[in-house]
Amino acid sequence: MSNSNSVCGFTQYGTLRNQFPTQTVAATTETPFTLNTDTGTTTCFVVVPSGGQIYGANAGLDVNANPSIIDRSPREYGLPSGDNNDQFSSNSWDGRPFKVRICGVGTAGHNAAQTLLFNLYQGTSSTLASDKIIGTTGAAFAIAQSTVNVSFNFMIEATLLWDATSQVLSGSYTGNIAGGTTSQFVTTTVVPNVVTGVTAANLSFLASVTLGNAASSTVTIREFVVDKL
Repeated sequence: MSNSNSVCGFTQYGTLRNQFPTQTVAATTETPFTLNTDTGTTTCFVVVPSGGQIYGANAGLDVNANPSIIDRSPREYGLPSGDNNDQFSSNSWDGRPFKVRICGVGTAGHNAAQTLLFNLYQGTSSTLASDKIIGTTGAAFAIAQSTVNVSFNFMIEATLLWDATSQVLSGSYTGNIAGGTTSQFVTTTVVPNVVTGVTAANLSFLASVTLGNAASSTVTIREFVVDKL
């Protein structure tokens, strides 16, 4: 699902570094999504690139390409004509809208009271303590199966606007989740929080899942990216 204007994020799943693992969740505590490292996993943050960061090789965003290939540009179509690398500064996002999108699949552990809730956050806390919700799949989605696991998929996409003067992050989002024979859609909705005091370096995003019942479930993120509009 990554677009030619996707500038950062992750689109590969598997067991290698910077790929999404199949994450097992067996508790009703809200659980952030993780990314593989060389030695284990870490909370997955997608950070909008700015001039304060140095970028060399990046994992490409094209899901149809060999995931072991590392390019200088993460864009699906490669480097823009005449450029040595994609260049960004805080001005790249100052008063200009962009999209943040996450989607994935999974299997809900069987329980008559099982529900699923996915949230998209802005922030830098791996515990979600100070992070702000900017998108959601809506009310807890019920998958009432007491004897079998149920496959599902979900997506949240937020269109956001930030500027360096006000340091306000706002916008709108949509969300969707489906499993079994039912689905749930959140129509275009204003973000739950107008986030203030956001610097360019804190245009950072993460996501989570919350189960209604501790029956062991799995989630695999397929894509978590930022699109430049």
